Amino acid sequence: MDPNGGSSSAGAADGASDPAAARRRHSKKPKYSRFTQQELPACKPILTPGWVISSFIFVGIIFIPIGLASLFASERVVEIVHRYDKDCVPASYRNDMLAYIQSNETNKTCTRTFLVPKQMKSPVYIYYQLDNFYQNHRRYVKSRSDKQLRSRASENDTSSCDPEDVTANKSAIVPCGLIAWSLFNDTYGFSVNNTLLGVSKKNIAWKSDQQHKFGSDVYPKNFQSGGLIGGAKLNSSIPLSQQVDLIVWMRTAALPTFRKLYGKIEVDLEANSELTVVIENNYNTYSFGGKKKLVLSTTSWIGGKNDFLGIAYITLGGLSLFLAISFLLIYIIKPSQILQGYVPSKRSMTNVIGPGHKICMS
Repeated sequence: MDPNGGSSSAGAADGASDPAAARRRHSKKPKYSRFTQQELPACKPILTPGWVISSFIFVGIIFIPIGLASLFASERVVEIVHRYDKDCVPASYRNDMLAYIQSNETNKTCTRTFLVPKQMKSPVYIYYQLDNFYQNHRRYVKSRSDKQLRSRASENDTSSCDPEDVTANKSAIVPCGLIAWSLFNDTYGFSVNNTLLGVSKKNIAWKSDQQHKFGSDVYPKNFQSGGLIGGAKLNSSIPLSQQVDLIVWMRTAALPTFRKLYGKIEVDLEANSELTVVIENNYNTYSFGGKKKLVLSTTSWIGGKNDFLGIAYITLGGLSLFLAISFLLIYIIKPSQILQGYVPSKRSMTNVIGPGHKICMS
């Protein structure tokens, strides 16, 4: 007999239960709860034929009128698109357009004339369109200093602007970076029937950009002063918050084909009037196979000319009506048990979707 018999029996019992207790402690089985077992009350709708057909009819009735309204609004927009990068190159340079644009001796002035197809009510927006220009390139997008643009105190913050960060004598370039350096520098002058038209630059840039991203105490400094000129120069006596062409250009485009607002003509252009445009063809798109286009456009309640939105709405609405009619014909011609009105009981559905779930039927 063990002098500690009672204790040894209890210890043996505890020892026998230790493996089970250890298994419980190391088990990865989650603690039971209605949440982990997905037994919380829920509504699982059963899509009846009436509900499905009604939904498709509703979508069709809503989408088709919206699409028609959008398409009609887009059709009322008058748009003139004119590509000039090739037409403005003299015939003697057609085989070497890069030499033409890089030469300081060639005449870059080009005059183009065309008729206004329909009346264009003011304001008439002037855009320049560039093709095959990748403003979304990672190195290009990062080559700027937002701190420098906002505040004069950060004038020397050019660490992210390489290679257009400092001059040869280590003075900071303001604004620095490749985006500012490549600022578009073609210019346009307009006249109708020998009457000059003014081009307004008012409100072509976002107010939020002017007020918060470009400082009123920051002035251009050492800009385009190197041996390689990328684009337009800036007036050093005007703060960056008022340099609207720069602000528009600095909002980089996501796609290689994009338009940027150049200005506005604030008079009506009558139908069949002769519009003359004097273009200074300065910007180099020939080195990378780019294209330049001048765009004149009016607007409507949906913005500029865009047929895609209206076509998309009409297509989706028409498809919804087609599906609704198809399902309705199937329901009438070849009904199944469910289509004939069979509705399963809650008891039978409980075995399918589990207890604690609410069955919603239409």
